[in-house]
Amino acid sequence: MLFLGLFTQLLIMKYSITTEKLPQAFELLPLFSQTTWAKDRSAEGIALLLNKTETYVVIRDNDQLIGFGRALTDGIYRALLDDIIVHEKYRKQGIGKLIVNKLLDQLKDVEQIFLTTKPELESFYKPYGFSKSKGLTMSL
Repeated sequence: MLFLGLFTQLLIMKYSITTEKLPQAFELLPLFSQTTWAKDRSAEGIALLLNKTETYVVIRDNDQLIGFGRALTDGIYRALLDDIIVHEKYRKQGIGKLIVNKLLDQLKDVEQIFLTTKPELESFYKPYGFSKSKGLTMSL
């Protein structure tokens, strides 16, 4: 786990961060629309996603949702980090790192944590201890 340095401490003071109150689907829709991987999600689908989400981080600038991340987990053996997103106007400010740190804090007792990412983001996740899997990832 990365040490929460002074810069991260300042982010925590500047923004509202919660792991206890999910955003509304209509708030996440604009964030997802800024991505290549989730731009076609519907408000109805996002509402269902949120309904089944137990491990997450929400970051707001005043009332505006600017960051979100979630994990799918059994709480013991496996977890998958997913849907880590920062509003395009707030990127490159350490908010993504804060989301990952807060998710990993919640998953500290889980044996193995996975994620799927684009090759250009591999260097973002390496400092947390993530590495390329030797196994084969398959999907439908």
